[in-house]
Amino acid sequence: MRYALHNVEDSTEVKFPTLDALWQYVRANGLCSQESDAEDSSSQPMLNPKFEIHDFDACGVVRTEPRSQSRRTDRRKP
Repeated sequence: MRYALHNVEDSTEVKFPTLDALWQYVRANGLCSQESDAEDSSSQPMLNPKFEIHDFDACGVVRTEPRSQSRRTDRRKP
């Protein structure tokens, strides 16, 4: 499994094959809230702060993903 929903408080994890599957689980279990982005007035799910999304690369190294399900866009100004 490539992704895991990590509970920071009790150090448990639920693993998922895709990030979409993880977010489906998060939404179905009420583990997020809807947050509005003032820049574009859209609403994005925001993961409960007691959880982290871990992404495992091919070597097993863990990276922590952002808590929102926003698209990964480069917001740097030119």
